[in-house]
Amino acid sequence: MRKFIFEKRKYGFELLMDLHTFENNPNVFFDPNPHTCDFFEIMIFQNASGTIDLNGQLLEVTENSFFFICPFQKKSCKIPLDGVKGFHLVFQNDFLSDFFDDKMFAYRMQYFYNSQQPQYLRLKSEDYQIVQSVLNEIISEINNYQNDSSHIIRSLLYFSLSKLNRLYSKFYNISPDTQSNSRVHKFKELLELNIRTVHAVNDYCDLLQTDRHKLNRLVKAHTGHTAKQIINNRLLQEVKTELRYSNKTIAEIAHELNFSEPNNLTRFFRKMEGTSPATYLKNAQNDSIQ
Repeated sequence: MRKFIFEKRKYGFELLMDLHTFENNPNVFFDPNPHTCDFFEIMIFQNASGTIDLNGQLLEVTENSFFFICPFQKKSCKIPLDGVKGFHLVFQNDFLSDFFDDKMFAYRMQYFYNSQQPQYLRLKSEDYQIVQSVLNEIISEINNYQNDSSHIIRSLLYFSLSKLNRLYSKFYNISPDTQSNSRVHKFKELLELNIRTVHAVNDYCDLLQTDRHKLNRLVKAHTGHTAKQIINNRLLQEVKTELRYSNKTIAEIAHELNFSEPNNLTRFFRKMEGTSPATYLKNAQNDSIQ
């Protein structure tokens, strides 16, 4: 599978983010084959059509739509180039986390590392125009880079991401609070690090040095879901990703994801998805052909 690597010295100096419009970038293309990136990516479409397959979920591209992709998440794109307008924003976590001394910054944004809601948002025209204006300012600052440009770009990017977090949270009726108890965001990080081997709430409580009741209360207030629901949704996402993007058997996937036996994976998948892994994979393959 192809992996895109961030070019931090693209402009002749180190800059851990980049932003351009689709229409002004002659090199833009949307890879229809499964691929991954080692950076955060937000694909913003003012005008476009097609689909994006992200983490085993097929999402429709429409006007004023946003797609939030985390490092090493897998995706493929079927988007016609004719008439496409919008922005492609990429950045490495250190660009903001080091400056704000906050390693949890990306985990505070509801649209990143979210297995409960789609990592997708469609904005009203007036909200899109606000974000569009700030993104154009960032592009102007990159094109006319000066000694203080990195500070201005960080501020504008921080505003954009925080504004989008509010809009995303409102759209999905979840908490927009980015300063909630740090255990909530640490839980999201631990999920990403351990989901392939750790599936029990009590194990995450041990890692967080908290009790089950407290974790559930914090997580439910922030996400609207219990800790177990979040673990199961994230595990389901991992199973779907393996089914869609690998050639492994159910037995191999069950072993790698620490299910005691393949039948347990199948039962889990049926309970969560309402169908068997084999039927899900067949439907996914039909979607990719269309």
